[in-house]
Amino acid sequence: MFIDVFLSVGQVQSAKQRLFIDAVQTLLIAHDLVPRTVVRTDFTDRKPIRHITEVLRKCSGTIIVALERFHFVRGVEFRISPKAVELTDVSLPTVWNQIEASIAYTLGQPLLAIVETGLRREGLLEEGYDWYVNWIDFNPSRLTEPEFLATFSEWKSSVEKYQFEQFARGT
Repeated sequence: MFIDVFLSVGQVQSAKQRLFIDAVQTLLIAHDLVPRTVVRTDFTDRKPIRHITEVLRKCSGTIIVALERFHFVRGVEFRISPKAVELTDVSLPTVWNQIEASIAYTLGQPLLAIVETGLRREGLLEEGYDWYVNWIDFNPSRLTEPEFLATFSEWKSSVEKYQFEQFARGT
């Protein structure tokens, strides 16, 4: 039985990121999970948040793959405040990772976050929430390591349970 899962991933910027995303998709398919991503597998001419929500409702779990989109050599946080902090070498993912994680969490879906090492820890892509955040170097071999596979297996079990409960409710 195949299960649809939402794959939140931004625009790939490098060959290294492409190889890693391909490895994530291969892993999902090998475990009978069908990755669905807005603007990759699901298209629309409607407003994006509405469409994302519709696609997420058809899925039984969500994986957030946060990869670097922005990099700032220098900046200031709270620039006009007495709490101003100088920032250097800050990398951020697409804001859509945060939006899609929020919608999935609101729907009660199991979440698995895979975050590229070096990204700023903030929002839903930091520790302390109801899901595990995997901070890893984007090397496909990391997806075969026992620690990651244990986390993935636990997430997949939650996905299967979520799908069963949704099926039992008739939604």
